[in-house]
Amino acid sequence: MKTSVQLTVSETSSSIADISRCSWKARAPRFKATGDRLRSQVEVRNAFGARFATVQFGIVIGIICVLELGSASAQTADASPKSSQEATTAGDSNDLGTGYPRLDDPWTFGKPAIKKAKAEPTPEPPAQQSGAQSPAPETSTAGPTAEASAPLQPRIRKNEISASGDFFLGQGNVTMPFGFSLREGFGFASTNVIKSVAKPDRTSDYFGGTISYSHGQAWYVDLAYANGTSSGNADVVLGSPPTLNSAFTIKDNWYQAYIRYAFPGLHGKRLSAYLRAGVSYVQAELTDETTIPALGLYHQTDKTDDLLGNLGFGVGYLLYPGQHVRVGLQLEGEGFYGRRSQKSTESLADALFTFPTASIDNNLYGGIGRATVQFQYRVGQSGAFKIFADGGLQGKFTMISYSAGLGTFNELLWGPYIKVGLRFSF
Repeated sequence: MKTSVQLTVSETSSSIADISRCSWKARAPRFKATGDRLRSQVEVRNAFGARFATVQFGIVIGIICVLELGSASAQTADASPKSSQEATTAGDSNDLGTGYPRLDDPWTFGKPAIKKAKAEPTPEPPAQQSGAQSPAPETSTAGPTAEASAPLQPRIRKNEISASGDFFLGQGNVTMPFGFSLREGFGFASTNVIKSVAKPDRTSDYFGGTISYSHGQAWYVDLAYANGTSSGNADVVLGSPPTLNSAFTIKDNWYQAYIRYAFPGLHGKRLSAYLRAGVSYVQAELTDETTIPALGLYHQTDKTDDLLGNLGFGVGYLLYPGQHVRVGLQLEGEGFYGRRSQKSTESLADALFTFPTASIDNNLYGGIGRATVQFQYRVGQSGAFKIFADGGLQGKFTMISYSAGLGTFNELLWGPYIKVGLRFSF
């Protein structure tokens, strides 16, 4: 009896598998034939086997009813998209329609097998589409164009113009001629007045400005102007003692023009260098006053014109090469040589005549040195505007030769130096 029940279950499972592989319309007759066969088999079994077979037959009939109910509900729910699903599954031999299980899927008991639409592969977006082919949201503009997608190239700015102002606070000494005009007035045979050159101390302050232009940032044209004022006290020696103490002031104006060449191979690197050559024209006026016993007020006016040739260099090193802020060091040197023409006029308040103007010609040469810390700030992303400032020390040394055996005298002026300016590239 036990063996016969096992055979009945096996045969029933085989029948159910056959039912799942046939079409749904041909399935009902086969259900009936299978039921008749099961009923005939149950009659030859014992009471226990007949009862067990009847239970299995009921299970099969229940499954059929459940599948029919599931098919009806699925057809009602999928009434609207039915046409699209049928078009999708028309060529699939394993698909029995909406609400029916697929032939290639395992059998499911008690649950309606609902057909799932095949997921179509998502097409890959094209590499690049225009705004007309790929609609964008209303809040956005048209799709990217070739110009927008291309990387922005840095603009090459070949021209640069800059303007700056500078201040120099100096201290040192200066040469001053005495007795040249008095000697000519009293006559060369007079022994009471002698020619002399004094070298008193002085303090000076200079205000200046520079305008520069460059094409290609290699060749530059620099135009500079500076106005200075100096003052101090001098010991006047006109003949025999006593030596007289006088107060003097000097006002001078500098006009300079340079051609500067910055080595392009060092552009953008930490180390930079330039050479420059130019001319300088300097006008100065010296006034000095004191009181001479028995002769009254002594006054001197000395006007000078200097014409100089300049040759200089500059070497810089970038300490902090930031994108917007840059800090570096710069060392500059310059040599000069030229001629000075002086017109010295002296007068005595109690004198009965006017003393003539003495002409004094000098050769002068020397050098200027400057060591500064440079600061530069780029304004904005384009870098067209740059604010810069230099601060450090400056010194000037000059040798002045006098004729008539008076010799050569030196002048020294040194002190703090600062410059602030703006550059614009275009």
